[in-house]
Amino acid sequence: MEGGFDTPGAVNAMSADEEDPDPREGPLHPRHREALFGHGAAERRLIDAYRSGRFHHAWLLTGPKGIGKATLAYRLAKYILRYPEQAGAPANSLYVAADDHVAAQVAARAHPDLLVVQRAADGSKLKTIINVETSRRAGEFFSKTAGAEGWRVCIVDAAEDMNIAAANALLKTLEEPPARSVFILVCSQPGRLLRTIRSRCIELPLSRLSSEDARSALDALPEGAGRDPLKAIGFAQGSPGLALSFAETGAGAVFARFAEAAQRGRIDQATRIAIANGLYGKGTDDRFSRFCDLLDNWLTHAAAEAARSGAHAATGLALAEAHDAISRSIRETNALNLDRRLTMLQAFEQIDKARRA
Repeated sequence: MEGGFDTPGAVNAMSADEEDPDPREGPLHPRHREALFGHGAAERRLIDAYRSGRFHHAWLLTGPKGIGKATLAYRLAKYILRYPEQAGAPANSLYVAADDHVAAQVAARAHPDLLVVQRAADGSKLKTIINVETSRRAGEFFSKTAGAEGWRVCIVDAAEDMNIAAANALLKTLEEPPARSVFILVCSQPGRLLRTIRSRCIELPLSRLSSEDARSALDALPEGAGRDPLKAIGFAQGSPGLALSFAETGAGAVFARFAEAAQRGRIDQATRIAIANGLYGKGTDDRFSRFCDLLDNWLTHAAAEAARSGAHAATGLALAEAHDAISRSIRETNALNLDRRLTMLQAFEQIDKARRA
């Protein structure tokens, strides 16, 4: 999210009374955010499409984690629900004030015409996937009539978390959407989506924020959220959401040690073991997840930088392949509760090997 930031990726339809305590909850959740930083062109495109009267029923917001995709999704949802008559909707911004009745309902998870499909909370943890039972609720939701002949909006966050059965269930509604219905899919890894889902959406790619916009987003945080993440912007590479979590979860110190070793050219054995141990054990779930996000960002950036240099094109390809292999390994580790230390030690070996290519 942005100034709010994307949450770590349950159905929320949206009644707080129906929900168990959710580790994503808090004042930084994207539905509470009012400001938008760095995505003015995307906002302009959505406004123009909506006001034209020919608004597509499914939008796919793509881009790296933590840059504001979820915040833009909630911002669009509030705008549509607040201004159901398209021609009369504001032309300059998707902004809906926090004290507006629609924004207040969304913030309280109490708007009857907004459905959020996301990973369910299982105690203090999140399930690793969006399952088919959760996804099927979209069909039930869109079978009902919106209040006051308005719109019904479904946010899927994050769409790549759907397993195959869930994706196919969602596809049925995407293929035959009822009138005045909108899907907003938030996705950091569009390559993991079914091609049939992507083909039914208009994809709206969002870019990483500039350092200036990232700082502005962090400065807009509620009082008490802290400003330590400012120093993490460089590591997070245009993702204020990652910069914030970098500081909050303790992943910062761990990742800083990795980055320092990588800058020296090789991740020595002592550093590998220290990092792996720092990501293992009770209470380290969020730290591990955030470290993996930062490592994913680092690998993507390193592969791109090497590929742009003709002399290091082979290294760029090797790093891209390592990125894919490490991503798969991390997903398997999370899904099967495998040993994180072994996963990280294998990842560091793959990275060093790729950098020698």
